[in-house]
Amino acid sequence: MQAIRLPRLGQTMEAGVIRHWSVAEGDAFAEGDVLYEVETEKANIEVEAKSAGLLARILVSPSDHEIAVGTTLAVVADPGEAVDDAAVARFFGGDQLAAAAVVSAAVVPEAAEAVIPEPSSGRVKAVPKARRVARDLGIDLGALSPADGRDYIRVEDVMAALAPPVAAPQDALAPSAPQRPIDGVAVAARIPLQGVAKAMAETMARTAHEVPQFVQQVSVDAAALAARLKRLRYEGVHVTYTDLLVSALAHSAAEVPEVNSSFGDGEIVRYADVNVAVAMATDRGLVVPVVRQVTGMDIAEVARTTKELAEQARAGRIGLDRLSGGTISLSNLGAFGIDTGFPIVNAPQCALVFVGKLAQEPVVVDGRIEIGTRMQLAIAFDHRVVDGMTAARFTQAFRARIEAGG
Repeated sequence: MQAIRLPRLGQTMEAGVIRHWSVAEGDAFAEGDVLYEVETEKANIEVEAKSAGLLARILVSPSDHEIAVGTTLAVVADPGEAVDDAAVARFFGGDQLAAAAVVSAAVVPEAAEAVIPEPSSGRVKAVPKARRVARDLGIDLGALSPADGRDYIRVEDVMAALAPPVAAPQDALAPSAPQRPIDGVAVAARIPLQGVAKAMAETMARTAHEVPQFVQQVSVDAAALAARLKRLRYEGVHVTYTDLLVSALAHSAAEVPEVNSSFGDGEIVRYADVNVAVAMATDRGLVVPVVRQVTGMDIAEVARTTKELAEQARAGRIGLDRLSGGTISLSNLGAFGIDTGFPIVNAPQCALVFVGKLAQEPVVVDGRIEIGTRMQLAIAFDHRVVDGMTAARFTQAFRARIEAGG
């Protein structure tokens, strides 16, 4: 027998939500069969069996509760191995850590956590998420005391350290006042942040707080872009405005490579490939898959790739490999009738292009008023990576490509 534990499906993954078991308890499965589906901070992922076996016991049922990486999810028997309660008990008899995880997972799945014991190192025992939260908040784990008689630190112990012994009265409207529901208003629902929504909230809050950024806005002539779209569709290429924008954005970034960079560890990293991250709305929230090495594609290949990514994202079946590696981002809300906006960079990338709708507007041409097809661009930049003049060169390069048809 062997235990199935929640794997780390990405460098930043600390927890996940089990959404579905594809194999029923007591059923056999083959190598490569999908065992279960887990929602991470970036996507819903189907986890496949690494070898054949029989699902002896499911210990964590599908729910909305997050469980930590390393938590025991199920017990698997090898082909031909006897499966009964006694056999499962014997399997866990020599593994106290796994047995504890089983009890936690079976009784209170929302509290199941993989504790990392380090008795020989002298370090405090704590669940991984508690270590990460303590590190982010600058809290010394050694100064904390676990609640409820436990011998390890959990996230609530870390958060409790933030509360002052006596709450000083303060103006509820002051910037430092804690956020709370509005008094006197009935609450329709309380929606916990997890998965994609949680990742987006954390990333945007961190980016807005840590990254000095500025936005450049321009109005562009989109008549040639609209004409090219019409011509390509007539020729049988199933292309969208987003496809044309992805291509134009990538070639503009190649022309002004300073924006195809990121800031980290005291240095600017400039990338050889232009990988465009494209914001897409799904029922699970905003997903940002990546079209890689765009400058090496023709427009038909760009269109096929974005269509495939959109289908996978909306079905919740997109892999982590297709959500990572972006070097610059595009957000096109033109189809929703949005004119313009004030975007925030998608750190660690240093630039995000926001595109508004195409609109028929009066424009002045050689002293005459005519009706033109216009599009509004708003581009956010990380000021640590590019200055205003460099950003303007990129904005102008992107504008020129759009006005030439993309």
